[in-house]
Amino acid sequence: MYSHPHYLLSEHMRGVEQLSSLFLSEKSVRLAEPMLLSQMNRWIALFHDLGKSHAFFQQYIQSPDAFQGSPALKSHALLSAVLLAVFLKEKGIDDFWRLLAFLVVKRHHGNLDDWLEELKRMGEETKDLLKRQVEAVDYSALAEQMALAGFEKEENWTKETWMAWVDEFFTEARSLRRFIMSWNRRNESLVPYVQALFLFSLLIDADKSEAGIVQKQPWSFSKRKDVPVDLILRYKQQQSWHQTGLNQLREQAFQEVDRAPIDLRQHFYRLNLPTGMGKTLASLHFALRLREKIEQEQGVKPRIIYSLPFLSVIDQTANVLREVFSVNGVEEDHQLWLAHHHLADIRYTTKQDDERYDVDYEAAKLLIEGWHSELIVTTFVQLFETIFSNRNASLRKFHRLANSIVLIDEVQAVPHRYWLAIRQLFAVMAEELGCYFLFSSATDPKWFPEAVSLVDEQVYFQPLSRVTLYPHIDESWTIEEFARRIQWEEGKTYLFVLNTIESGKAFYHALLEEGGDETEITFLSTHIPPKERLRRIMAVKRGEYRIVVSTQLIEAGVDVDFDVVYRDIAPLDSIQQAAGRCNRHGRRKGEVHVVRLTDNRRLYASYIYDAIRLDITQKLLKGKREVEEGQFLQLITSYFETLAARMSNAESERLLKGMMTLYFDGEETIDRIPVSHFRLIEGDGEKINVFIELDEEAADVFREYEEILRLGDRWERRKRFAALKSRFSQYVIAIPAKVDHRPPIVHGIGYVGRDSLNDFYDETLGYRTKSEGLIW
Repeated sequence: MYSHPHYLLSEHMRGVEQLSSLFLSEKSVRLAEPMLLSQMNRWIALFHDLGKSHAFFQQYIQSPDAFQGSPALKSHALLSAVLLAVFLKEKGIDDFWRLLAFLVVKRHHGNLDDWLEELKRMGEETKDLLKRQVEAVDYSALAEQMALAGFEKEENWTKETWMAWVDEFFTEARSLRRFIMSWNRRNESLVPYVQALFLFSLLIDADKSEAGIVQKQPWSFSKRKDVPVDLILRYKQQQSWHQTGLNQLREQAFQEVDRAPIDLRQHFYRLNLPTGMGKTLASLHFALRLREKIEQEQGVKPRIIYSLPFLSVIDQTANVLREVFSVNGVEEDHQLWLAHHHLADIRYTTKQDDERYDVDYEAAKLLIEGWHSELIVTTFVQLFETIFSNRNASLRKFHRLANSIVLIDEVQAVPHRYWLAIRQLFAVMAEELGCYFLFSSATDPKWFPEAVSLVDEQVYFQPLSRVTLYPHIDESWTIEEFARRIQWEEGKTYLFVLNTIESGKAFYHALLEEGGDETEITFLSTHIPPKERLRRIMAVKRGEYRIVVSTQLIEAGVDVDFDVVYRDIAPLDSIQQAAGRCNRHGRRKGEVHVVRLTDNRRLYASYIYDAIRLDITQKLLKGKREVEEGQFLQLITSYFETLAARMSNAESERLLKGMMTLYFDGEETIDRIPVSHFRLIEGDGEKINVFIELDEEAADVFREYEEILRLGDRWERRKRFAALKSRFSQYVIAIPAKVDHRPPIVHGIGYVGRDSLNDFYDETLGYRTKSEGLIW
């Protein structure tokens, strides 16, 4: 009796039970009485694949291509879930926990669904299917397998018992539905939502890890490792930074963080420092101090999860970490730290007992996506779509958030519409899962008022005089008028941040019309492939361009520095981010000018930002001739206070209602949103991906892509593309689906080959969204 090809069911069930119990034993949580939580976790693990014991599944697993039955006939999760629900009733477990276990086991190969809807599907046709499966079990073989798995009670493994259990479940299905409807009306807590995600995560991680790692790897993947608390201190001792005034202020901030008292009863902290003040090293150092104290006093080893909003910042942070570990003499070891995002290389290397292990692709994918590391650098999307999700692939790592230290960098980038929901869920995660949170930013929205500040932020904002902000918002200008009004100064560098790609292109042309030297000017937007964007950014850093015209992408943690910055009107936090690209190192006084640009119909800003945030910004800046950097903190505090008072919490409230009623999937209603509808990044219209064959390397990459598509084995295709994905993405851009000038679609993606490059791509401005009179 097998669970997987050539792998005994008893071995898998025992392995999953041992792994899920190990994962739980690492943690200290308050979700339920410890004995109940441990028993529920164990029973879920032991029952999750019990339905694989019937002959239809056994026929399928031994010869998938020869199986002639329907997909439903070989299924196993529903039978496993029904048997578990009745078994738990006999154990005296209440209806809530029984139904939670039913949902977890039924959906362990798919995504979580509305728990009420699951019970509505229990009709006669489903009952007949389960009885056919029960009839097809070899119970003597099953009893032997269950004894091997650790279940000794033979009376549970008979046809009579299972038939009775199926009948009993369907008999009580109506009363269970009534229980859920009544419970949904009464419940006002997020704890059951966290309980459901936690148990689901433990099962699916143990299940996938047992099958994909334990069965194949010779080393102990679950072994935890130590990270020295003085890791950052030892790194800093090896540096020889110049003793400038700014560096002295950075060191002062770091020392204040190093001295900050830690009270483990306090779960929320914040680090609000000006741009370029060393928040990355300071926050990592505090996290390591906190980790040591938690391990000493609570006996658990917290993971550190460092989340950032943009891939460009993740790459920078990963490079910092790589250097930190290298300076400390630590070889590459993904059990110590890893970077995880949708374009991350699927590569996992570790060292145990002086042996190095390079893990194969399938196991590496499981280890990376399961956050099997002490320190994980990841995106906001990965973090927030793990805690607000019904998706199997995302929820697998949810249990690793228990007792973790979560660093949220650039916290102001979290959409306001979700602030209330996130605040309430984080509070429950702190209380029930023992999580700790550190929010860092140069523009802290202070949406967690209880968070303890690690520094006296006034000390670091007030003395700064790197830039002066000049609002020019009493009138609106067209792109052409703006280009004519610029007063250029010899020897200074300039950054222009526009709100849309098209306004950026128009401004670039306007500069040339005004006599600009195109050899001094470069252009940045997401319509230029990532490889070429990075080349231009590196050229800017080397001083090869005096003038940069860009969209907001340059605000996303790109480490560049200019003497003068012009920013089309935007929400104040975006303006302050743009100001962070001006005179970062305090070498001479910088200028930031805010203007209002229009296409003669409306402001360009109105195409991108909501009216409330723009209105608050303009009211705060109105009447001010100039704002010194030392005043930024007061201004941004006023901005976020006003924003919190004016923005609606309606979407958060409806999402919270969905979470409190375990409404994981379904349609939106007046009062609730299913958890599956959570989207951290709102789509700005339908997009299509386009591969731009910029150079010979791009042509080679696309040829390799076509070779992969011709492979017959889908698993080999997936493995080969995963290895290519990072290079492939360097030539991919996203354009609006409704663009006038669409490229041909090849293998499901827009494709601009070398032969048609000039038709679709401008070597300076990127993708040509409008046809320029081409004859076809």
